Amino acid sequence: MLVVTSLVLFKFILVPVQVTGRSMEPTCYDGEISAVNVLAYVWHHPRRGDIVGFHSVNGSQIIIKRIIGLPGERIAFHSGVVFINGKSIVEPYLISQGAWEWPEETLGDNVYFVTGDNRVISQQFRVERSKILGKLYSWHS
Repeated sequence: MLVVTSLVLFKFILVPVQVTGRSMEPTCYDGEISAVNVLAYVWHHPRRGDIVGFHSVNGSQIIIKRIIGLPGERIAFHSGVVFINGKSIVEPYLISQGAWEWPEETLGDNVYFVTGDNRVISQQFRVERSKILGKLYSWHS
């Protein structure tokens, strides 16, 4: 019974992930083991600030990033500061906001803007809701 419970838990509820790279520091560190809670968004949509897991384009790995922009919002970066619908947002989890310059764009329906907390080296992605596996569950938080 324990084997079946563990299999169900770690296959369908908490999918294990290993953080690869430094793009989510200082929140998550390279090599850290966490899990993505695939049931996190059963009753509500992903929210700004959530750390989520989604499959890479080729599906070979799960990428961990933080949601910055929500569907339908206008997002821009000026000197590293994020502007949502023309207003800057506070991001207390950042050590350095970097120096990104990004012209304003409007996110599509069901599209989320995600990026890492280490903006100096992180990439950003536009991820459709259907591609978001769930919310990161960290053993130490």
